[in-house]
Amino acid sequence: MITKPGNILFASDLSVDMKKIFEHAVAMATYADANLIVLHVMEEASPSAERQVKMAFGENLYQEIKAKHKSGARDLLIGKNVDALRIRQAIAGFFEDRDNAPSHADSPIKKILVAEGRSIADEIVSTAVEEDCAFIVMGCRQQGLMAQAMGDKLVRKVLKRSSVPVFVVPRDNA
Repeated sequence: MITKPGNILFASDLSVDMKKIFEHAVAMATYADANLIVLHVMEEASPSAERQVKMAFGENLYQEIKAKHKSGARDLLIGKNVDALRIRQAIAGFFEDRDNAPSHADSPIKKILVAEGRSIADEIVSTAVEEDCAFIVMGCRQQGLMAQAMGDKLVRKVLKRSSVPVFVVPRDNA
């Protein structure tokens, strides 16, 4: 028996074409009356690259730039929260006259996380487990299911490492 998902993880790289993938994640969360956890992972610099930047610009400037990058990513994700509310309201209007309408009209976003790690795929998978997510929603630049699974390195890594299902949404190729 399939159980109702409590949490859904949306992995974002903050690119413009992620809006379509985000809309899918919000629609799925709304339909299932689940919480959406939004995650952006910043890849850590290698120790040698980090040392070189610190030597060139100093420890304080390096930490300031890193903090601004993390804050900027969080601000972009919070902007998506406004989109989530609009999308959820539109979906609630669609269900208005039906018995299976979503139970609440507020944003489905439960948490917005900005993480940092050496492996983006590992951070996505570990966050899905830590947050008890029923599945992961992420985008892929390739077209077709097999191309998605085999063509995008990050998607392939998440698919191999994840113990929860991964819902892959094709991105628009511009």
